[in-house]
Amino acid sequence: MLGFSILIILYLIFYIVLIIGWRNTHNPTPSKVGSNIKPSELTVVVPFRNECDNLSILLNNINRLKILPSKFIFVNDHSEDNWSELFEKKNHDLIKVYSLNESSYGKKIAIQEGVKHADTKYILCWDADIQFEDNYFADVQKLEVADLIILPVHFESNNIIQSLGEIDFYLANFVNQASAYWQRPIMCNGANLLFEKNAYLESINLNAHAHILSGDDMFLLRHMIKQNKKVYCASNQLCRITTQSPSSFLGYISQRTRWFGKSLLIKDGLLNFWAIVQFIFTVSFFSFFIYWILEDPKTFGIIFLIKCGIDLSFLSVYFFSIKKNTLTLLIPFYGLLFPIYNLFILFSFYFRKQKWKGRKLYQ
Repeated sequence: MLGFSILIILYLIFYIVLIIGWRNTHNPTPSKVGSNIKPSELTVVVPFRNECDNLSILLNNINRLKILPSKFIFVNDHSEDNWSELFEKKNHDLIKVYSLNESSYGKKIAIQEGVKHADTKYILCWDADIQFEDNYFADVQKLEVADLIILPVHFESNNIIQSLGEIDFYLANFVNQASAYWQRPIMCNGANLLFEKNAYLESINLNAHAHILSGDDMFLLRHMIKQNKKVYCASNQLCRITTQSPSSFLGYISQRTRWFGKSLLIKDGLLNFWAIVQFIFTVSFFSFFIYWILEDPKTFGIIFLIKCGIDLSFLSVYFFSIKKNTLTLLIPFYGLLFPIYNLFILFSFYFRKQKWKGRKLYQ
């Protein structure tokens, strides 16, 4: 039991470090007057491929906005559905649509194409499958200027598999916000990402990773960090968008495997550090669980309850802040499934061909 006691102490220290970092990122100091982003200085870039239904919802969402940016630029990545019909009756002064030529493809190229056509200082990247509040750009005006601003992304779920996927995503975001306070962010999500145009052009280095179709967000973050650009995580209360969590187990595994792959490929030492810490705790607790459930189920129950109590004590505060209280009830089940899930992701990455939007992920 001495080994377990040491593990619990280290686990508590780990959570204390995270909660301090998250609280300071979650409650940032007010920005200086005159140092905020104006919607008139902002162009929204939306790359899309075969997302007609998503685009229809997104365009209706745009119509409800109270404050508008300078322009919306949609970039078609060789879609094969009836996407063009959606734009025929739209405001062409506000919305522009471009298509990639035959020799160009992929989300990264589509974003770059949109950035080239933008004539504003700032660019906001959205995915086509998102939704947002009609006061979104009122919140933009509260953001302090930076080269890259990581904006909040939330998932919506309709079943237990989707909900478990939400926990996975939010826990990663929890660590990311804590890391942003202690040193710097380690992750971002291209579904809702704001950056300064010139900083993007100086940092993107697309030739180095164009063969990897995914990872436009993480590679940009990594290159910005390397060039000492100003990067920060916005509060979860500002400019939040929502998107659907994968609706099936295979979709969930495919998405997480893709995320795992790009995390390895960007070769970020700090990201790897947090991943190793998580891996050590996961393996350690899993080993104790297996040992005690075989040797003494009663002791296993006590150990499991202690770990769940620690998880719930810290994470309930975080989930309450992002209005995801119901997910707290799933944390004990998630704790049991997480080690198995990690192994599944690892094997899937190395032994299953990865595809994204009908293409090989690694060209």
